[in-house]
Amino acid sequence: MAVTIRMIAEKAGVSRGTVDRALNNRPGINAEVAEHVRRIAKELHYEPNAAAQALANSKKKMRIAVLLNSGGNPFFDKVRAGLEEGVRSAKTYGIAVDIYEMTGFLVEEQLAHIDALMEKPPHALIITPINDPRIIARLNQIAAAGVSISTLNVDVTGLKKLCFVGCNYIKSGQTAAELLGQMTEGEVPVGILTGSFKILGHSQRVQGFREVCEKDYPRMAIRAVAETDDDDATAYQETRKMLLEHPDIRALYFCAGGIDGGIRAVSDLNRVHSIRIITVDDTDNIKEYIRRGIVNATVCQQPFKQGRDAVFFQAEWLANGRRPPRKHVYTQNEVKLRYNLE
Repeated sequence: MAVTIRMIAEKAGVSRGTVDRALNNRPGINAEVAEHVRRIAKELHYEPNAAAQALANSKKKMRIAVLLNSGGNPFFDKVRAGLEEGVRSAKTYGIAVDIYEMTGFLVEEQLAHIDALMEKPPHALIITPINDPRIIARLNQIAAAGVSISTLNVDVTGLKKLCFVGCNYIKSGQTAAELLGQMTEGEVPVGILTGSFKILGHSQRVQGFREVCEKDYPRMAIRAVAETDDDDATAYQETRKMLLEHPDIRALYFCAGGIDGGIRAVSDLNRVHSIRIITVDDTDNIKEYIRRGIVNATVCQQPFKQGRDAVFFQAEWLANGRRPPRKHVYTQNEVKLRYNLE
């Protein structure tokens, strides 16, 4: 027999209206009472009627907004494909999803995008946030006003959010260092090209890489670290400058965007066959570099799954009051080489 609102109300010792408010995240209910009701519903294995829920949500015109810091970065093509899959699942609940994009890491620009979105506040916001106190403070204001926030692909600390969906960046950096250490027996000077230290994940990859060098490969010396802003022109300049200033570098770790520009600098300096290169992700250009023997290995992070799950978790929360399984939902760090690219 299907579990009903009345059965939950009787066991929880509350009215049916209170159960409805708790299960649909409506105002006018004490937080502890709401949590008690949801716990009872879970114990009874309550499953809302999907068709009725979709009809109710369509009447409320529930909406999820997505703001990606993705312009010019081919990695996000697969994230967007995952988002579109998530959009289809959200539609079954009658929830609309709008996707917006920006380019670069200017705090003022992201704040302007956020404020523009809040002119007509969505019920939930999925964002790739810049790691800056002003961004965090603004998002916490929005969360306090009742908008459910989750972070996608990159995270920040101190944010009141439903969840983060994305890579464990410290482990990604550690994996890259372990790969390079085994390839070179830990005897190699290294240069690191990251995207921006304004993005927590980019900093964490460098942190993880450093940790393994210091602990396991003390003679794998990091000669220099530079930011590319995920931009090919900047990556070309910074990579060229790094290799000219540190001619003993025999390995490069590209841990964000700007790969094409960086590889072009290596090629122009005739260093393609004398430098080991580790990258991140398996975009089409990186796969081609691996096939050609220019890139030795890449550490991937399941971008399609990130986009799909980020929307799914918010839709489940808005429609059914179901939280994600964990606060930080990490995707798998996958190592890809020439023979397991596809």
